Amino acid sequence: MLVVTYALDPTADYVLHELNERGVPFWRTDLADFPTRSRLRAVLGPSGRWQGTMHDDARGVDLSELRAVWWRKPTSFVFAPSMGEPEQRFARSQAKHAWTILCSLPGVLWVNRPERNADCTKPVQLAAAIECGLHVPNTLITNDPADVAVFAAEVGGPIITKVLGGIVHTEDGKRGQLYTRRVPPEQYGDPRIALTAHLFQREITAKAYEVRVTVVDEQLFPVAIHAPAGPGQLDWRRDSKHLAYEPVALPEYIRDGIRAMMRRLRLAYAALDFIVDHDGAHWLVDVNPNGQWAWIDQTRDDITRALADLLQKGRT
Repeated sequence: MLVVTYALDPTADYVLHELNERGVPFWRTDLADFPTRSRLRAVLGPSGRWQGTMHDDARGVDLSELRAVWWRKPTSFVFAPSMGEPEQRFARSQAKHAWTILCSLPGVLWVNRPERNADCTKPVQLAAAIECGLHVPNTLITNDPADVAVFAAEVGGPIITKVLGGIVHTEDGKRGQLYTRRVPPEQYGDPRIALTAHLFQREITAKAYEVRVTVVDEQLFPVAIHAPAGPGQLDWRRDSKHLAYEPVALPEYIRDGIRAMMRRLRLAYAALDFIVDHDGAHWLVDVNPNGQWAWIDQTRDDITRALADLLQKGRT
């Protein structure tokens, strides 16, 4: 088994500790280890299958014996500081393409393939959710400020905006997060909207609570998230220290829709976020194909075992 993630990944540690307890062999590495601390040797023979090894000075994997890859949260390749920027760009391209050898190996389980993670964008995941019978808030993606007021009138209520990609950003060396934000009417025509694409959604104002559903293959682990009054009511990530969690049951049609969507997106793992309104309707607002889960005590052990089971089994 191959586990690709950064050196200090406490979430991965839970699963790897479980695998160690079971005596399941694995090699943990990071893209940042290549090529300075790890090596690759692969030969393509008449069979059409790559044969060889990936290893460092202590451990590694035989490509012919690899049964599962957990593509967790790798960092970027690291090259010798003596290389200039053009050389590093070339070396990065070479390394990236060489690592796709893993994608050609037959009978390997991926959690998840990196291209599947990359393809799971907001437009793709929200459309897939509706096709699979799940509810999604009315959504607009535009770079025309004139569209926003029209959209707000059509949905008949407050609207919010959120980033199309990851919420983490860095400016002047400082790390920050771009949370969901309510859009006041006086900003509907903001000319800065024309500078790039923006996502707007109808705000679910009758929110009762939210649900984080962690999906491991066919298993679902839903937890209700209750945020106190304040900024966490609009986006619970803004007030993570004061959240309350409890296990919750999902309606059967939601469970069926989630599994159908996972198959459509070809994901073995994902973390989904729903808003539940006072009428009990579940509104899907996000699908994170590599979302975190270990901070929720109520489901941590179950998810750890489910991931370990999946990786240990692999695919034949």
